[in-house]
Amino acid sequence: MIRLAAAFRADGRALALPLAAALPLLATGCGPSVQVQLGMKNVPLSITVGTRPLPEAPRPGAPAPAPLAEALPVYSVPQLAVPAALPIPHGTGFVLPPPPPDDLACPPLDPLKPSAAAATTEVSDAATAGRWAFLQTGNVTRGGAPAAPLAAATTGTVSAVTQPAQGSFGFTEAGAVLGFPDSAGEYAATNSSAQPSTPLVSPTSRFALAGLSIPVPGGAVVFKPAAALTLLSTPAAQASQYQPDPNNPGTPGTTGTWKDSQTDPVTGTAMTIDATDLGRIRVNACGTPVDAWQVQATITLVATQVSTASGTAPATTNLTEKVTYAVATGLGGLIVQWTAAAQPQSTLAGAPFALDGSATLSSVTPAPLP
Repeated sequence: MIRLAAAFRADGRALALPLAAALPLLATGCGPSVQVQLGMKNVPLSITVGTRPLPEAPRPGAPAPAPLAEALPVYSVPQLAVPAALPIPHGTGFVLPPPPPDDLACPPLDPLKPSAAAATTEVSDAATAGRWAFLQTGNVTRGGAPAAPLAAATTGTVSAVTQPAQGSFGFTEAGAVLGFPDSAGEYAATNSSAQPSTPLVSPTSRFALAGLSIPVPGGAVVFKPAAALTLLSTPAAQASQYQPDPNNPGTPGTTGTWKDSQTDPVTGTAMTIDATDLGRIRVNACGTPVDAWQVQATITLVATQVSTASGTAPATTNLTEKVTYAVATGLGGLIVQWTAAAQPQSTLAGAPFALDGSATLSSVTPAPLP
């Protein structure tokens, strides 16, 4: 070991001389003039030159040093008691409603997609048998029960498809005829190519309701007229006025409007319709367009009895509904959309009846019948 402190004291005078010589240079440098003072102070300094000595081996009999982990102090971790979450009382807070099922999500109408059926002026082909899918919204009150929502998804089961003669077609549909839930209807269509009943009379071209059965507690309200009730006058044309007699302008004629009334000869049930053809409409069948003729009508149903398994039972039906429906003539006359609202004070089989709902075809491909 070299003791530099003593050496510094011995050579202090020699070191001071070079410093004194450098003072003039420092004093004449750039910057403000500062008076420099020099002094000396003894500082103890110990410097060891060489390699670091190895640790000494423990003496025989001496205890071995403790490992580092044991030599460090040990701190205990405090345990904090976390209270359980408080229960959320029912009826408070906001709960998000469940998302609608994927099979009920309907895409918007694709304007570039071709129509699955053209709105021809007449029914020129038979309907397709199968289970046609529909989406519904709205509520219904019937049978003395409180108001209940219509099923979100339903089917119109088309069966008994017939073509009894040239230009004549028929089919039955179970589902919701003109908005009546769970009802069944019989439809008939004829076009201008059909054979007239009388050779001197032009054939009747129309799409009509040939039968209706509405289930009620204990039976059904049945309408089976001798002649079908016209639902669409064909060749279809949007309602408009024309002048049949130029010399008599005060009596214009109309096309695209009609009135009809028919009665069941057995049950006495009567139906009337006052309708207007609103023209062609494009219905969105869950992204696929379907062209149809849109009709706006007021339909009245009057009955005094209910058909039961053992015969008939007295029960008064007197209801009127405002209904708008779309007849797809290119699909054999299938009604692909309807919106119906029963008027106040309507009754069905002696019980209050209320309806405010709508339905739209959701697929242009029916499921096969079982």
